[in-house]
Amino acid sequence: MNKFKHLQQKAITVRFSIADYLKIEQEAENLGSNLADVMRKAWIAYNSSQDFKTDLKNSENRLISKIFEVCSAVQGLTEQEREEAFHELKIRLNGGSK
Repeated sequence: MNKFKHLQQKAITVRFSIADYLKIEQEAENLGSNLADVMRKAWIAYNSSQDFKTDLKNSENRLISKIFEVCSAVQGLTEQEREEAFHELKIRLNGGSK
């Protein structure tokens, strides 16, 4: 075992209700694993879901931008009208009013 492992890892303590602890323990048993591995996997899954949410939000923003550009072109908006419409769109998407 690496005597410097403590420099690369840090242990934490977490408290759960008895009911949650028993569920985590059961999950570890089902996976043929231990509590620490279950918690590590949960942390990895959480981080992956956050990355997915960020990617989804970025895709949504790009799609809104493209749709706005298409609608502006179809309407034949001038640059000034397009800027005003874009400002209005941002207000509406943010749930605000003028």
